[in-house]
Amino acid sequence: MSITLLDASLDVLEQELVALEEQVARARLRQAELLHVLDNHRIDRIDGARSLQEWVRGRLDATAHTARDLVDAARHLPHQPKLVAGAGGWSFERTVATVRLIVSGAEPTMVEASFGYDLAGVDMLRGKQRRITRMLERDRFTGRTVWFQDSLDNSSGRITGELPGLEYGIVRDAVEERASQFGDLPGPVQTKEQRRADALVSICQDSREPIDLEGNQCSRSEPLVSVFFDTNQVHYRGELGAAIEFGPRVGPDVLDEILCVGRIQLVGLEDGKPVITSDGARAIPPEVRRFVKHRDGGCTIAGCHSRYRLQVHHIRPRAAGGDHDPDNLTTLCWFHHHVVVHRLGHQIDPNSPPHNRRFLRSVASGVDPPS
Repeated sequence: MSITLLDASLDVLEQELVALEEQVARARLRQAELLHVLDNHRIDRIDGARSLQEWVRGRLDATAHTARDLVDAARHLPHQPKLVAGAGGWSFERTVATVRLIVSGAEPTMVEASFGYDLAGVDMLRGKQRRITRMLERDRFTGRTVWFQDSLDNSSGRITGELPGLEYGIVRDAVEERASQFGDLPGPVQTKEQRRADALVSICQDSREPIDLEGNQCSRSEPLVSVFFDTNQVHYRGELGAAIEFGPRVGPDVLDEILCVGRIQLVGLEDGKPVITSDGARAIPPEVRRFVKHRDGGCTIAGCHSRYRLQVHHIRPRAAGGDHDPDNLTTLCWFHHHVVVHRLGHQIDPNSPPHNRRFLRSVASGVDPPS
């Protein structure tokens, strides 16, 4: 009689799950034995495959990862009979990871210690056994690369690539250090991947817009970037017709930030020709901006002590009729201004104390307002 979720305890279900994995492991080991014999007869050449892994992928309809594990097991496990005999209760992946560790030249004490590691840990131990030659280092450096891939609608982009060890460590540590300074967001849990993305953007912005020793943004005469919009489509709340020069299209959140920060040139287009062009100057007069920063002394969000890239923000947005009166302005660090306010949609509670500002919870829903 089959066991159902209604009449079985969690322990029974777990035991059955583990038992099934043991069956899978035994079946995989038997496949490795058969594959060892077929490999000796060069079955891949007989059937016209480029490699044994390709042959396994085709015959078993397996992924490249599974095929690689099976081929490694077929070629190395026959030389490790003690390992095979002691693999009872192990998963097939654990057996393959252990044999790879042995083949890498690990000492018996390290192999025994690996039993207390998860599979990622075993792979880490194996990596430490690999010799790094001068030729390998140069190959890694020659193969360094970073790719930028725009999405089909130009509203986002993907960054991928590979760096050699030293350079990778520099980039990783810089991003992780910057990400650790941002902390957690209010509301939904922020993932470490999201914090890294914010950190990478802020590091790149430091290159585009240098900051002084106090973390304040240095002045520049030219606009950071130009944004083009169709004057015939402004009634769509900025959801259509806006594009960054030599870059992606942007929506209402980015346009709100542009109006708040200024220093970005706006070019209105009609029938494909510019009809309105801003001068690219700061939206807030420099003397007002300096006064507000002096008055606030840093980020005014409750509990925040960051002085990184301090920016002056309109409490009542300009799009909603807010002006440059100092009473409508407050100082925010880059994280709270760029990430929390303009990218996640949180709004400052205008009734919160000037030096202990809080966010309105009800508006941070990620839902566009009704038209």
